[in-house]
Amino acid sequence: MKTMSAIRRWTATITRNGFRAWAGSRSIIDLIIIVLTALMVFAVSAVFDVFNRVISWVYNHETWQLDEVFTVSIYLVLAGGIYTWRRHRELIEQVRRRERAEAEEARLLPELENALADVSRLKKLLPLCSSCKRVRDDKGYWSQVEEYVEIHFRARFDDGLCPECARKIYAKGSGKRS
Repeated sequence: MKTMSAIRRWTATITRNGFRAWAGSRSIIDLIIIVLTALMVFAVSAVFDVFNRVISWVYNHETWQLDEVFTVSIYLVLAGGIYTWRRHRELIEQVRRRERAEAEEARLLPELENALADVSRLKKLLPLCSSCKRVRDDKGYWSQVEEYVEIHFRARFDDGLCPECARKIYAKGSGKRS
């Protein structure tokens, strides 16, 4: 019983010193409990010479084929340890993926809010002069379309000609001579 009280004291000390914060995952704690249990079983079996007693009991009941039961139990313990280890790695990867997704969301959120603000600005009706094509702003001043778009939408115009206008301009300028 001294062993059990020592383990309890050791576990309490580790818990007070922030072991749970370090472990962070229930699977690590489960693995540590499994290892501590295995060590405790080993210590008890060494003190009481359990191995020789079990072997002699198995030889006395050889028709029961108990050696297969012990072999299977060893395999089950190993499989449980491997499962715990793999599950722990999967959980760590899931946490990393979630943290990356949250960071990406935090990075994209301001961009999306800006885009939404731009869309709401674009939804407004634009007061445009039908003759000179100037735009009236919110203060009632009239300005060129290019200036208005540059101020309100942070966009610049790049002058060019569409094919239809180019044909009209250059057809007039070529001056058909007879």
